[in-house]
Amino acid sequence: MKISIKEISKLRKITGIGIMDCKKALIQSNGNMNKAIRVLRKKGEKIAMNRSFYKMKDGAIISSVNFNYSCGTIIGISCETDFLSKSSEFLNFLSILSKQSLLFNNKTDFLSSSYNEYGSIQEMIVNYMGVVGEKLKLKIFEKIDSPFVMNYTHNTNNKIATLVGFSKKVNDLSIAKNIAMHIAAMNPIAIHEKEIPHSLINEEIEIIEDQVQKKNKSDSIKKNIIQGKIKKFILENTLLNQKFIKEDKITVQEYLDKHDKNLKINLFKRISI
Repeated sequence: MKISIKEISKLRKITGIGIMDCKKALIQSNGNMNKAIRVLRKKGEKIAMNRSFYKMKDGAIISSVNFNYSCGTIIGISCETDFLSKSSEFLNFLSILSKQSLLFNNKTDFLSSSYNEYGSIQEMIVNYMGVVGEKLKLKIFEKIDSPFVMNYTHNTNNKIATLVGFSKKVNDLSIAKNIAMHIAAMNPIAIHEKEIPHSLINEEIEIIEDQVQKKNKSDSIKKNIIQGKIKKFILENTLLNQKFIKEDKITVQEYLDKHDKNLKINLFKRISI
């Protein structure tokens, strides 16, 4: 099967693995990108898993919360050049739309809603296209509601944004902000083990078993290694069990307990582009 340079480059960008290994993995998987990633992982390659990755060549995302922290949104607009996506004018435009998005529950209602003298939000985006000379599109609209919601946008490049919903009001905003920042940095799969999809656990077990079978060890030792790796996978990828990014001697759960034992995390969203 012939694999294009574009496909190889894409896999290399996702995984950070060498060109020839990416090419072999794509050939082995008949060009399927997800299967190629699994092939590389089975070989023992260390690859970060982007679980909420949106395909936007260029653009930016931003998260916002309303005045009483009861809801939050993440929106993202695609554009044609990296230059525009980093410009202050474009990011200011995105910020204006973000604040307005808090009033709506889905992308369709948001785009059709009116905004001052500009007409609808969709018309506002089209008008701005004429100003910047690039095609723009609202690609991302995510919203959560909770007794208390905190947001975080990685402002270095506006490529990662998070929302986290708590079980009750958080009086110290820095605690909630720290959790939102942690999620941006550490990219957990779920809040706790029970929320990890069975399909993902089974896939991970298959990959780990393939890695371990190559070792010259007894079956009992291999079984212990597999169990240890699965436990490590769960601890490293569940939010409450992860080492807290700002204080790595404790877990996120321990950080919460230190400040308020009754405070729970209901849900979170992490979007990256």
